[in-house]
Amino acid sequence: MIRKWITLLIICIPILLHGQTYQISLEQVLNEWCLSSPSAHKVELSYKNTILRFENYKKGFLPSLSFSLSPINFNRSQKLMQNSTNGNYSYVEDYSNSSNTGVTIQQKVGITGGEFSISSRLNYLREFSGNKERFGTTPLIINYSQSFIGGLHNYKKQRNIEYAQYNNSLKQYCSEIADIQTQAVNLFMNLFSSKLATDLSHKNLLISDSLLIISKALLDNGHFTEYEYRQMELQQLNNKYTFENSSKNFQKALRKLTAFLGKPEWVNQNIEVLTPLFNLPIKIDERLASLYARRNSPFALAQEQKRLKAEQTLFTAKLDNRFNGNINISYGLNQHADHFVDAYKKTDCTQNIMIGVQIPIFQWGINRNKIQMAKNNYQNSIIEIEQAEVEFDNNIKDMVESYNYNINLWFVATKSYQLSQEQFILLSHKFNSGKVSAYELASAQQEQYNAMQKYYNSIQNVWNTFCILRKTTLYDFIKQIELKELFFQTY
Repeated sequence: MIRKWITLLIICIPILLHGQTYQISLEQVLNEWCLSSPSAHKVELSYKNTILRFENYKKGFLPSLSFSLSPINFNRSQKLMQNSTNGNYSYVEDYSNSSNTGVTIQQKVGITGGEFSISSRLNYLREFSGNKERFGTTPLIINYSQSFIGGLHNYKKQRNIEYAQYNNSLKQYCSEIADIQTQAVNLFMNLFSSKLATDLSHKNLLISDSLLIISKALLDNGHFTEYEYRQMELQQLNNKYTFENSSKNFQKALRKLTAFLGKPEWVNQNIEVLTPLFNLPIKIDERLASLYARRNSPFALAQEQKRLKAEQTLFTAKLDNRFNGNINISYGLNQHADHFVDAYKKTDCTQNIMIGVQIPIFQWGINRNKIQMAKNNYQNSIIEIEQAEVEFDNNIKDMVESYNYNINLWFVATKSYQLSQEQFILLSHKFNSGKVSAYELASAQQEQYNAMQKYYNSIQNVWNTFCILRKTTLYDFIKQIELKELFFQTY
């Protein structure tokens, strides 16, 4: 008896699984599935790389330790050498191997823009022809170098740029995730549109099948002309064509959405597309949208980053065409000997100071022109930034107005679509009693399709405008929370 139940269960499970229905809602697509999609994963990896680059920048101001080793530099050849006493040339065999190793500690000095280093090196030379060994050591060498002018200023500007890029990276991450959500919403709306067309065409096809039977009876009883019957038959064929075409579009839209979300298990399954619920704000305040757009938008932060880069470029141009110089100071110890131990005894001091100065004296005004060109480029960048900011503010206002306007159209289009369906059903009932002609019925059906398209367009326009505002402001007006808090709560 138990075996029979197990066998029955094994047979029924695949049937039940095959008949499983997947419900797809706009809310799940927006807030769940697209956040775990392949596109979202790519954005997350890119954001992690940005964080790592910023960490590398900060760690670049910590002491760094490096070790170098070159154990083999073997050479056996004839070299042409000149005698330092009499000036005669002769070929000398070079049959040797040299090795060297070293350790260096480096430290950037941010407040001065210089670089400080401490190193120790050891050189070893093996002469095979004379069977000799030589050791050269630099037990300690301290070095510091920096430019005369601009080191501190460049450090501050570069630091501000790096921190601006880091602060903008989080905003950029949220913006790219919001863009993925916008794409997912558009794909869902395409699926919803094809679902509306499929359901409506299927319902009209069933009605037209019944009306065609009635038309045949009316034709046989002499209440219908051959032309009117043919007109009803043509309408039935058009409904069938519309149903087949909308079914094909539904499957195509479903494949695109599943590929984008990474849900291949939905293909070839029973899919129920839920009508989007109206859970959006009735109205969005323009001042609130402008406030969050200015605070959060990657565009606004990118403009500040452009401003900093323009200032740095102008300052660098001035440095390159005016008095400046570099200084390099080093102090250390060195020695050489035939034995390793002796190479570290009684070391001698080594000192080095190098100062390089760049003083433009007379160049026919070339440097002055270069500086003026840099100033003009800076002013041009500032003008472009200001124009972009004004256009950005205007776009925010336009989007808010468009959203508030489309909300009203949604309600009107929803009511209109409901009335058009009810009107078509009433006319189809009146057709049975011969009170409505085939032309009136066809006209009512066309009005029904037009109302459906307006209904879909109104929903799509509202959600599209909402998603764009959401991406631009990085603020969810439904949950009244910033996207960075929403996304990081999700993850």
